[in-house]
Amino acid sequence: MSKTNPLLGTTGILCALLLSACTQPAVVNTAEAERPAFVTGDLVTERAKVLAVNRPERMVVLRGEDGGTIGLILDERVRNFDQIEVGDTVTAQYQEATAIFVRPATGAPAAEPTGTLERAPLGARPSAVATSTNEITATVESIDYANRIVVVKGPSGRARTFKVGPEVTRLDAVQKGDEVVVRHTEAVAIAVTE
Repeated sequence: MSKTNPLLGTTGILCALLLSACTQPAVVNTAEAERPAFVTGDLVTERAKVLAVNRPERMVVLRGEDGGTIGLILDERVRNFDQIEVGDTVTAQYQEATAIFVRPATGAPAAEPTGTLERAPLGARPSAVATSTNEITATVESIDYANRIVVVKGPSGRARTFKVGPEVTRLDAVQKGDEVVVRHTEAVAIAVTE
């Protein structure tokens, strides 16, 4: 079995979670499909060598590719800690994605954080995938189409005014009472790979 399999598995889970977190809700009608939507994301991969392992304190010291070092205390959620050895290579992938879209109102403005944690099976090399998603909805209070200015009211009840850039198409499909949804997802996959 290849030593990189735990990482490939966690990367696959990571991608599936990010795709599900950033997809737009099912389109109900043609008018909804014509509303503005935007998704952006970034993926960063880092590798580090294990310089030291302090088992009683559950601490590891890592040296990154840039030469910098960091000490981490790993709590009991890190399974198979006893398998980490000096000289191991740890690979981490960090991905963040933001989806912004407009939909018909579904209720009062809200802020809803969620998260997941997938750990290595007992006996496997240490690895984990953690995700966190924050979704905030705001209600469109008014729109000045000519000047591209939108006023929205968020979960706190405070109104905010935004100038909408020319890169946002189909602004004319947004109506007073619609919801603006911002869904931001961060995911980290980390594994001992060598």
